[in-house]
Amino acid sequence: MEAASAVQLINQLIYKPGWTIDADDHTHRFEGTVKVRFTFPAHRSERSFAPEGYPEKITTYAEFPIVVADCDDVELYRRILGKIMEIELHEAREFLRVPPTYWAPFHPHRVDGMKRWGDSAGDLLYGIS
Repeated sequence: MEAASAVQLINQLIYKPGWTIDADDHTHRFEGTVKVRFTFPAHRSERSFAPEGYPEKITTYAEFPIVVADCDDVELYRRILGKIMEIELHEAREFLRVPPTYWAPFHPHRVDGMKRWGDSAGDLLYGIS
């Protein structure tokens, strides 16, 4: 699939309320790719907010390059959904807490949380804020 076609298909996608999915041609940087930005509502996940149920709402984002050169439309949608699932998993790992200390055993921003989850070297999801 051409990057321009992928951008058009991605930019019309709908996910959860408050989510936007925006794609741009990224072939100037990586052949056959688009860059996809997912903007979504979230809550601040700091430990200090856990006892109160994470009351502070924010909007955050994640960006990923996605290879589209070898895609048809169904495969493109599968790759987009795969990135959405990475975002949702990342958020789940931040928010799962163990009282009374509200420790996050799999926190994706902490080396010990990454190790407990079984992340491999290079698995960091740098695109997620």
